[in-house]
Amino acid sequence: MDDKKKKIVLYFFYLVVVLIVVSSAVLILPVYRKYQKRRTVLNQLKELAELKTIECIKLNKEVYGLENSSEEVEKVAREKFGLCRKGETVMQYEEPGALDDKKPSSDNTN
Repeated sequence: MDDKKKKIVLYFFYLVVVLIVVSSAVLILPVYRKYQKRRTVLNQLKELAELKTIECIKLNKEVYGLENSSEEVEKVAREKFGLCRKGETVMQYEEPGALDDKKPSSDNTN
């Protein structure tokens, strides 16, 4: 009889351990999923911050060049505003796809 009691106590102990493990998994799993989602968002934000930092450095270099170099100012004036020196001719080329956008559509929907 003593051997049966030991087996019953041992089975009860195993049952308690299994219940503790299962309940721990049930409680931890949603928290772990939330952690993984937040970690993914954090990584995306880090990548975005890195891209913005690179863009900021590029813009700071451009500002520095415009403040300290007349060649940079001339380059911007030529490229963005289409200005030129006396005696020069400005030629502008359009991309092939830009011509397709300007064509009127054949659909007449009223």
